[in-house]
Parts: sequence; C-alpha cells; structure tokens
Amino acid sequence: MLRKEEEWARRILESELKRPVRIHDDGSAPGMYDFEIGSADAPEIAIECVSAVDRASLETWNVGPGKGPLELPIHGDWIIEIASTARVKAIKRHIQSLLERLEDQGLHDVCTEHRSARYDAASCKGLETPGIVNAYCYRTSGSGTVHWTMSGTGGMVDERGTSVPGWIGSFLRGPERQDVLLKLGRSVAPSREAFLFVVESGAPWLVTSYLDGNLEQTPSDKPNLPWPVTGVWVASAFGRRGIRWDGKSWHVFRTRGEGIDD
Repeated sequence: MLRKEEEWARRILESELKRPVRIHDDGSAPGMYDFEIGSADAPEIAIECVSAVDRASLETWNVGPGKGPLELPIHGDWIIEIASTARVKAIKRHIQSLLERLEDQGLHDVCTEHRSARYDAASCKGLETPGIVNAYCYRTSGSGTVHWTMSGTGGMVDERGTSVPGWIGSFLRGPERQDVLLKLGRSVAPSREAFLFVVESGAPWLVTSYLDGNLEQTPSDKPNLPWPVTGVWVASAFGRRGIRWDGKSWHVFRTRGEGIDD
C-alpha cells in the first residue's frame, strides 16, 4: 500500500506526463524503486520517491503551531517564536502565566535567544526553558490571541530558484539517500528520476521559500545530479506547483487540482 506522499506523487506524475504510472515496489523483493513508466520488460522511466523532512521539527510543528493560534484570557494579542526543540506541552501549560507576567511588567517585545538589548534575565525567566525564542505583543488591547511560529521559517525569499539546483545535488548525495541511488541504479530504464517531497524545515529556508511561492521563474542553472539519477521532480507539501528537471531543461508542474487532490 502506498504511503500518502507516494500516492500524491503518483497522481502528479500521471497528471503531468499523461501516461499510466505503474507501481514497481510491490514488496516482493528488497531494494525496489517506487514507480515505472512503460512496459515491465522495457521500462522507459524509473522513479523513486524521497521525503526531505526534519522529523523533530515536523513533530514540533504538528503538535504546536500547526494546531493554530491559542486563545487565552489575557489582555493583548501576541506572536511567539519557538525553537524546533521546544517543549510544546510545557509552553501550553505555562504560556498564559508567562504572558500575563510580561503584560503586568509592561514588556511587549522580548527576545531570549540572542541576548540583545531586548534581553533581560529577570523578564525572560520562564521563557527560555520550554524553548520560547521571541515574544512580541502586536496589540496591547486585544482578544488574547497568541499566534506562534518556529525559528528558521522566515527570512529572505528566493523568487528565482537560485538556491534549488545546488541543494538538490547535495541532498541526493547525502548518506541517508544512498538507498535511493542504489534502487535507481538497478533499473534498466534510460531515465531514472527522483521525486523529492519537501516538508517545512526539511530543506533550507531559501529552497522552501521558492517552492512555496508562485514559481513564476525556473532556475537558470541545471542540477548536478549524482549517478544514476538523470532527472528530478521537486515539490513542497505547501505549494501548488513544483519544478522538474527532465535532463535538458526545467519545467513547472501542478501539484494540486483536478486529478490530483480528488
């Protein structure tokens, strides 16, 4: 049975290529790549799916900011930034009393991480231990809404995809992806492609900022792919389009919509 992201990739492939995508890894033998296009005897394209994900950060996101904002009986509306290693249960348990204390002291912009001018050991007491990096009250007379985000999920945006080709090459050459190369290396297909499924924090911010954007421009450089990979598909879990290198040029493809989401 296909994992959720593999089924998602299969639908994207069929939508983009307008051809049936056959499941190759049926569990009958170890080390099988995921999909084939073409006949079983003479496949034209072999495809292996691989996730780029920081498991620890993803878990923190899912149990914390991914649940949505907090509604607390406090005066102001806040934004808090937490570390990827934050203790989410501890934050939820103590955040009301911590923010009440800051409001009582008239402190509306506190940074615990960089020991900047905004850092004060007394005012930050209780914030650092569970992993709160910043606490900012953007409306002092609000409704008690607390939005939260994670460190590393912001910064300069790469609209041209300049960061993507280099990241692809280094990612696929990582020791954790050796099995991807081994699986594709067993195929006799002339085209052997990797489908990269990027989850937040699984790639550098510049890469995810590009993939989550409008993708109005494809990268100008080609990726330096390791053998035996001849092509690559890259899609973000949060974007609506992805990019593909077919061995000669870049193309944009849909990752959402009719035939994919349904």
